[in-house]
Amino acid sequence: MIISVQDNLREVILNLESLGYNVHKFSEGVPSDVYIYKDEELGLSNLTNHIKTSDRGALLINIDNKSMKEILYAINNRTYSPLF
Repeated sequence: MIISVQDNLREVILNLESLGYNVHKFSEGVPSDVYIYKDEELGLSNLTNHIKTSDRGALLINIDNKSMKEILYAINNRTYSPLF
């Protein structure tokens, strides 16, 4: 799984790398399975300039007001919250 993170979210990048994830910054332009961003800073309309996906698509995770635990849950379950 390849994850791209908004360039200025250094703490998230370091946390994910320390857990063994394959992490890149948006500016690297690497096609990814997951894109992590802050809508407060970037906005969804600007996010589309950074997305390069495979035919399978990608999971977009807005991390505004989310803990690292919630971010990891979204990555590992490809959803924001449990259904039940």
